[in-house]
Amino acid sequence: MLPTSLSLPMWAELEDRSGEVIELVPVKVKFRYRTDDPFAVVLDFAVGAEQWVRWHIARDLLAEGLALAPRTPTSVGEGDVALAPDLDVPWRVWITLSSPTGVADFAFKRASLVDALAKTEALVPIGTESDRIDWDREFAALGGEAA
Repeated sequence: MLPTSLSLPMWAELEDRSGEVIELVPVKVKFRYRTDDPFAVVLDFAVGAEQWVRWHIARDLLAEGLALAPRTPTSVGEGDVALAPDLDVPWRVWITLSSPTGVADFAFKRASLVDALAKTEALVPIGTESDRIDWDREFAALGGEAA
């Protein structure tokens, strides 16, 4: 039987523009996925010794961003999350996260994200996500009844 969740440690680099020189600061990240929430991946970013910031990202958006060829001057995503290949470093992918309190740009190793995405697809193949959702439970959570 396949597992029902993934938790993969990885690293990203936060683009720090607070000083005179732009720096890339290493950040510990947990890549998470659950088969009962098959449309999303979760990225937990370490912001302190025991503090984490959690972002839910559409799995298909991650796949679309990783499908862009390296050094392509384009991005995918609208609103709070965008992905783009690095224009200079072919093995790097940028994820930009926007919130009311600010914007953060994180550089990830493309191979780390491709590997993590492949592991989610091994658990829930693309196109079969809806089969994994307990629709009766979802309707009940919304205060309604299933048809």
